[in-house]
Order: sequence, then C-alpha cells, then structure tokens
Amino acid sequence: MADELPEGTDHVIPGAQNSSTREKLKADAADLRSKASAKAADIKGQASDKAREYADEGKTRAAAGLDSVAKMISDSASQIDDKLGAAYGDYARRAGDAVSDFSASLRDKDVEELLDDARDLVRRSPAIAIGAAAAAGFVIARIVKAGSEALDETAKAAEPKATKTKKAASDGAETVSAATRKAPAKRKPRTTS
Repeated sequence: MADELPEGTDHVIPGAQNSSTREKLKADAADLRSKASAKAADIKGQASDKAREYADEGKTRAAAGLDSVAKMISDSASQIDDKLGAAYGDYARRAGDAVSDFSASLRDKDVEELLDDARDLVRRSPAIAIGAAAAAGFVIARIVKAGSEALDETAKAAEPKATKTKKAASDGAETVSAATRKAPAKRKPRTTS
C-alpha cells in the first residue's frame, strides 16, 4: 500500500482516488461559473436599461427646458425691438428659433444617436468640446454657489426670529445661542513660501 501513495502522504483520503468525484467537482464549478456569468449579464442588462431610462427622462427634461428658453427669447424680441432696434430684435428671434430647432432635434433623436453625435463632435473639434465642458462646469459652479448663498441667507433670516422668540420667552433676558457661543474664531489662511 505504501508503494501506491503519492509522495509526501502517509494515508489516502477516502474518495480522493475516485476520478468521478473530481469530474463532478469540475462540473459543479463550471455550472457555478456559468450561473454567475448569467447573473452578471442580467444585472448588466438591468443597469443598462435603467441608465437608458434615466437618459431618456433627462433628454425630455432638457428639451422642455430649451423650449422654455426659446419661448422666453422669442417673447423678449419685441422689447428688444423697442429698446435697441429691429436688427437686434431679429437677432433675438433667430436665437430663439435656433434654440427651438435644437430642442426639436434633441426631442426627435434617440439617446444613442445623441451619444454618437457627441462623439463625432469631440473627434472633429476637440477644442469646442473642451470649451463646452468648461462652460458647463462654470455654469454648474455658479448654480451651486448661488444655491449655497441662498441657503446662507435663509439661515440668517431665520436666526433673528429664533433669537427674538427666545428673548420673549425669557422675559427680556439676553440669550446667546449655543452655536454663537461655540463658533470658532476665523483663522488667517496659511501662506507657504
């Protein structure tokens, strides 16, 4: 029996020499791999469908927003005629028509077509694509900054009301909010040389 054992072993594990068990384990592993691959493909398909659904929804919202902008530009053209002259009013009408046409093309195209158009634009003129990305980033930064400033103003406007209510509740006694007492002093920015 010692002659039949593999080198470095002192006993045989029951079933280890059975090739059918080994084949069964290989088949089970292959089955698990195929199930995992199928599940991953299913999840990928679901994610792709959901992304496409969100993209369609965003496309619809963008088209509606552009329609509003086009209407606003077109409506202001008559005021521009009165204040600056007919030539400038015509510019505004053309700009409104251009925005309206872009909105219609956005609405009519599929998301895949829009992505293909964007890829083509980047390939043909990368400078325009970089400029558009920079402009979009600037606009988004301004919107975020304006939103945070509005929140700060709302908080400041609400703070005196809370202080007045506390003063009235304590019959004229001066109260200082916990936030004011615990507010750290402003630090000077570090200068590196």
